[in-house]
Amino acid sequence: MLLISLTQKRWCFMVDFSGFLPAVGGAFVDWIRIFAAPFENPDMLWIIIPIWASWFFAEFFQEKKGTSFGNAISNGVVMLFVGVDWVRYIIRQVGLGTASLDVASLIKLSIAAFIIIFGLSIIFLGVKAKPVVRAIGRVREVTYLMLMFTPVIYGVVDFSFRTLLVILAFLPLFYIAIELLDRMLPTPRTFEAEEEEKDLSKDLGLGSMGGIGGDFGQDVFGSGQLGQQRGQQQPVWPRQQQPFYPSHPSQPFARQPQQQKGKRLF
Repeated sequence: MLLISLTQKRWCFMVDFSGFLPAVGGAFVDWIRIFAAPFENPDMLWIIIPIWASWFFAEFFQEKKGTSFGNAISNGVVMLFVGVDWVRYIIRQVGLGTASLDVASLIKLSIAAFIIIFGLSIIFLGVKAKPVVRAIGRVREVTYLMLMFTPVIYGVVDFSFRTLLVILAFLPLFYIAIELLDRMLPTPRTFEAEEEEKDLSKDLGLGSMGGIGGDFGQDVFGSGQLGQQRGQQQPVWPRQQQPFYPSHPSQPFARQPQQQKGKRLF
C-alpha cells in the first residue's frame, strides 16, 4: 500500500509491504506445489519421470555450453510427444465419463495444442538452422513448460489466471537457479572429449562434415564462402616426382636414372 501525506509543505511517501510479502510467499508455495503435484496422481509419473530424466542429461551433459540445432530438434520432438499424450489423456477421460467436454476441457485441449504447435515450430526452425531456435528450443525452458502444465492437464492443479501468473512469474527464478547449479557443477568429461576431437580434426585438416582439407573441403561441397579461408588451411598435396626420360639426341637435358652405387645392374 502506498501512503502519501503532506507535512509542512513536504511530500512524504511511505510504502507498505505488509501485504506484498505474504502474497509473494503464498505464490511461491503454490509454485512448489506444482512441482510436487505428480505425487498426488501416480498416472503422471510415467510422463513426468522421462521429462525429468531427459532434462537432467541434456542440461548437464549436452547443453552445458549452449544448445545445438540437433538438441533443439530433439527437445521439440519431446514436446510433440508430450502434447499428443495430453490430448490422448483428455479424450480418454471424456470418453470414460470421468470428465465432461466443458470449458475446463477445452482450455486443457488448447494448452495441449499450444505445446504441439510449439514443438513442431522448434523442429521446423531447427531443420532450417534458424539461430532463434537456440533460445526458444533449449531444454531448460521446454522442460519448465511441460512440468508446469502437466498437473493442469491431469486435473491435480486447477487452471486459473493466478496459476498462469505464478507459472510465468517464477520462470526467471527457475532459469537462474538451474544456471547457478550448472556453473557450480564440474564440466563433464564428454565436453573435454569433444573438444579434443575438434582440435584433432583441425590439426589433421578435417572439416566439420568430414571432408578433407577443412574449409577447402567445405568450399568444394558448396558450404562456406569460396576461398574465404583457403589461404589459412590449404591442403598440402605431395610433390609429384619428375619422370625419367630415356636418353635421346633430341633431349640432351633429359633426366637420367641414377645407378645405385655398389650394385651392378646385370
